[in-house]
Amino acid sequence: MRLPSAPEPVSLNAADEAAASSRPAARPMMGRMRPLVRAFWRDLSYHLLGLPATILAFTVVVAGLSVALTALGLIVGIPLIAVVFAVFRWNARLERRRTAWALGAPVPEAYRPRTGNVLRRLRIVAGDPQSWKDLAWLAFAGTFGFAASVFAIVAWGTVLGTLVLPAWYWALPNGGADFGLFRADTLGKAFLAADLALVAIPVVFVLERWKTEGMVRLGHALLSPSREAALAARVQELASTRAGAVDAAAAELQRIERDLHDGAQARLVALAMDLGLAEERFARDPDGARELVAEAREEAKRALAELRDLARGIRPSLLAERGLGPALTALAARSPVPASVDLDVPDALPPPIETAAWFVVSEALANAGKHSGAAHVLVSVGGLGSALVVEVTDDGRGGADAAGGGLTGLRRRVEALDGELAVLSPRGGPTTIRAELPCAS
Repeated sequence: MRLPSAPEPVSLNAADEAAASSRPAARPMMGRMRPLVRAFWRDLSYHLLGLPATILAFTVVVAGLSVALTALGLIVGIPLIAVVFAVFRWNARLERRRTAWALGAPVPEAYRPRTGNVLRRLRIVAGDPQSWKDLAWLAFAGTFGFAASVFAIVAWGTVLGTLVLPAWYWALPNGGADFGLFRADTLGKAFLAADLALVAIPVVFVLERWKTEGMVRLGHALLSPSREAALAARVQELASTRAGAVDAAAAELQRIERDLHDGAQARLVALAMDLGLAEERFARDPDGARELVAEAREEAKRALAELRDLARGIRPSLLAERGLGPALTALAARSPVPASVDLDVPDALPPPIETAAWFVVSEALANAGKHSGAAHVLVSVGGLGSALVVEVTDDGRGGADAAGGGLTGLRRRVEALDGELAVLSPRGGPTTIRAELPCAS
């Protein structure tokens, strides 16, 4: 008896194999559903947070306008109107945070600078278009936003309740729920209502998505400054940071002048005097003249050492020759407090960024050695997106004054490069100095 032979494997030709290899792998169902679930929770959370937020906005608008209209006829009411505008701005800042959370991007803020007495400040605030845009959004959020949040919560609550209606329809009055076309007073009709709820889920989801997206975009448009206001705020910020850079440069020049006058210049004067005395003594006291020349030689060495240190303070030669990483390693090795480094320095950093990072670490290590009483310092440098992040953390007593002279100079140097400097130093420590420097060339 002959057994049947196994079927021969079917081979694919080259075109079929290429098509099969180029065909994308099917995504699992949960992978395709995950963005929809995230959008659902984000929209629902936005409206859940919006319920108290819109009630607050309505209260602020109604109470603020009532107080402002009442105070218009009173001379003493001018400060009250200024307070009303301040409350509007405070509530608008809360709305910016809520909108930024739903949008996934920060919502900028820019107002005209307020200067002068109370009346002038009030004129500036009242003439700022952003003040009225804030009021428009608060009024919209307090009315339509409240209705939208209530509708979203009721709609999803109704859908969820209808999905589980077969489990509790019997507990309703009159034996069931009335859906207009039918009453779900039996188990079969309750399951029919649950089927309708399943069909309603995508409809409600799409409606809520459109409504939430429209509200978020409108909130971003009203709460964000206009192009002119953003440019004016940017110009003011640049003027402030550039003024700080000028002050920092002036302070640096004064320091260099002081160091030259008190250090190298004084030693060079002493050197000239020693050489003059040696010249007078050569004829009558050769041995004494040689001693003066030896002293002059030592004085010249000390003057050269001070000039070298001064030049290193302007821009370290190791930083220019080998880059930021080796320069910071050498700086940590010379630290008065034992220091370790964790470096992940990006390549091709602009020289001003390298110099600023070096000065941040240098000043932080010097402050740790003078004031912190720390036993160890950690220097961390690495890239974060398009920024260079520099952190210096010590385990000292804390309490560093962020407004002190040294840290203020560092902040001005960092802000002149559009960076940010933060000082976290609670009582008892530790102290962390963190600088973020934009490293795009």
